[in-house]
Amino acid sequence: MNKDKLEAIFSDDLGTAYFPLLAEEYLNSGDYDRALKVLEVGLLLNPNNNDGKYIKAKISMIQSDSKTAVKLLKEILVSDNLYINAMKMLALHYQSTGRNSASLIKVLHQILDLSPGDEFALELMKTTKTPKKIVSKKPKIITNKKVVKKRVTSKSKQNKTSVVVGKKPSIGANKDINPKMATLTFVDILIKQKQYSQASNLLKIINKNKSISKDSIDQRHKKIKLGLAKES
Repeated sequence: MNKDKLEAIFSDDLGTAYFPLLAEEYLNSGDYDRALKVLEVGLLLNPNNNDGKYIKAKISMIQSDSKTAVKLLKEILVSDNLYINAMKMLALHYQSTGRNSASLIKVLHQILDLSPGDEFALELMKTTKTPKKIVSKKPKIITNKKVVKKRVTSKSKQNKTSVVVGKKPSIGANKDINPKMATLTFVDILIKQKQYSQASNLLKIINKNKSISKDSIDQRHKKIKLGLAKES
């Protein structure tokens, strides 16, 4: 259904369940203000519409209002624990901020429980370090007043990975970017975070997807070019 048809339906019936589709059309064309106006009316009349909340969460994330976005995504998952797209956006947020690694891992496992072998979740798993477990020291065993220490096998000393404390995981650090992660929303997040080079790389992948409008890609390309020019 094209935008003109959706606009006509929405104009005739503000309470239509099609309002998220119209809002998404505006979102994809970069008209966030109009998308938000549609969502405001639509969610007022359909407060439990998760698709509407999802589109609003996308826009909130793009506009750096992650608090609102996360709140909406969590609301969606409380009412529908099968809404995998909400899980994926939440995972992208956790991964991009470099915080809440435990929450990220939990969300990724939820995705894999629903869709075993999901490439998106597996790709993010590769960039996520599992939090170190705190190992309590074994007490010394005293036998006939002789102190006997438990022997540690050499295997426990092997395959240790170095962890840089406090270092934020790098988005797109892998040279091979999974096309399924290359969404316009993720590009917008990278632009907001001034990570223009990585946003440009993702945009090149998205450009191969013929279903995404050239105007949407061109708009973001201009933002990236402007950002890079300011940095130079």
